[in-house]
Amino acid sequence: MSNPTNTLDWRRVHYAGSTIVDLHAHPGLKISLFDKVFTAPFHADGAFNPFSFESNYLNLRQGGVAALLSVIYPPERQIVLQEAPVLKALRYLRPKVWRTVFDGSYFDVANRMLDDLERSVAATTDPVTGRPQAQVAHSRAELDAILAQGNGRPIAMIHCLEGGHSLNSGPGATTQQLLANLEHFFRRGAAYLTLAHFFENDLVHPCYPWPEDIQKLGFFNSERDVTLGLKPAGEQVVERMVELGMLIDLSHCTPPARQRIYDIVGQRAPLMMTHVGAYAINPDPYNPQDWELKKIADTGGVVGVIFMPYWLAPDARKRGMNAVVQTLRHFLDVAGVDHVGVGSDFDGFIDPPDDLPDARHLGRLTQRMLAERFTPEQIGQIWGGNALRVLRQGWGK
Repeated sequence: MSNPTNTLDWRRVHYAGSTIVDLHAHPGLKISLFDKVFTAPFHADGAFNPFSFESNYLNLRQGGVAALLSVIYPPERQIVLQEAPVLKALRYLRPKVWRTVFDGSYFDVANRMLDDLERSVAATTDPVTGRPQAQVAHSRAELDAILAQGNGRPIAMIHCLEGGHSLNSGPGATTQQLLANLEHFFRRGAAYLTLAHFFENDLVHPCYPWPEDIQKLGFFNSERDVTLGLKPAGEQVVERMVELGMLIDLSHCTPPARQRIYDIVGQRAPLMMTHVGAYAINPDPYNPQDWELKKIADTGGVVGVIFMPYWLAPDARKRGMNAVVQTLRHFLDVAGVDHVGVGSDFDGFIDPPDDLPDARHLGRLTQRMLAERFTPEQIGQIWGGNALRVLRQGWGK
């Protein structure tokens, strides 16, 4: 006969014992590009689907998410112009997508996407009670006010930006214009900026971004020089972010760029890598090495595991939860339990694990962590305690 005292109720650990925070997901991409409705149901089935909506409101609610760092990414035009010219057909097949990407500067596109997200989130009001079911938190104080509402509280949506190109408001943008646009987004409520993304921008050079399995017919095969690092404008932006209290996400930056940011920031602000794997498990320049995990921990920061098997394991498999848990364990062992989090990258056009296909299924990860002898206290910190601490320490002044 089984002994019930030797088991833990994963639901209690997941829903009652954790304040679940996803450090990095992209509902705004699907809302702006494909006219997705935040409250419309969508259940992923494991197969890669660029039109899926893994982090919609219903999935987030079912998965127990309390706060989502909702990342705006204005698509970089080199994807169409350089990597996959066949996508120029979008001009005719999906004209709204084409206008979103090409109509105006990256700064303008990012602002339109923020507007789209805010409108979609505002439309979540419960028709019976009149209470919002999701709400944008534009500051640390607004986030705490949402979380303090207890059972039935709205999901807190926190603006973030991916790619320093978001700061570019036109050809020949000066460093002063980039800094002014950075402050604009900070005033709009952006908690962090991921400095790099797929292509070189005004601030920094990126790592190689493409999974090898999409390099077909000559598409998505350009290289990146990972010896290049942070640019002079990037150094000024990093310094201004520290002054403002805008968190710095080093994901996608080259190793030399990350090294320079560690040197500039020191321990003045918590640093983040929101959606990565571990270099010790999958030795790719995109992933932080152990000394970097310790460096980020020394700043009081957090490292979030991505839900994309390609970046987590050299022998990536479709059922990738094992790689997610192995990476979490490595982060915990090297950086310490106070510096580990989750950044799913849902809706970032990734291919999530078949056993973690959307936000509905986040409880499966809690089940697996319990089976792997993570304690409920460790799970609570990983799921949100550490992310909330970093937000409260580093967002705003």
